[in-house]
Amino acid sequence: QHYFIQSNLRSMAHNIGLELSTAFWWATILLLKLATFGPLVGFNRIKRKVFANSEDTNTKRGGEVKFNDVVIERFRRAHLNDMENIIPFIGLIIVFAATGSGTVTQVSNTCMIFTAARFLHTFVYLYAIRQPARALSFFVGVACNVFLAFKILYFLY
Repeated sequence: QHYFIQSNLRSMAHNIGLELSTAFWWATILLLKLATFGPLVGFNRIKRKVFANSEDTNTKRGGEVKFNDVVIERFRRAHLNDMENIIPFIGLIIVFAATGSGTVTQVSNTCMIFTAARFLHTFVYLYAIRQPARALSFFVGVACNVFLAFKILYFLY
């Protein structure tokens, strides 16, 4: 009986390790997505000669300080929206995986769905595709966060 309990604990620890490594892998993909937006905004500012600070206009001939450029603001809003959704997801998926609230398959599938929804949301946002495309991709991501939160709370209760 002692061997059976020890074997079960080892198996459980192994599964939680798989869940965490899966969560960390997907979290890294999402963090890389977030990290690309700063350079993208900067590249578009240089390309469009539109800057947020007066000292930056000296580096590019003809540049101007402008806070309402349609393209730049679209990139910035997409980035802000990613931060508002990806950061909570990363926290939730790591807690979900670390507590053993779900299986490796649930961790992986939730991460894949969320990541696909966020990439789709960004594409739809940047290319100004008509609604409800952006709203649908946004709410798929929100549904993933709500799913994780409820699963964690239910498991810990």
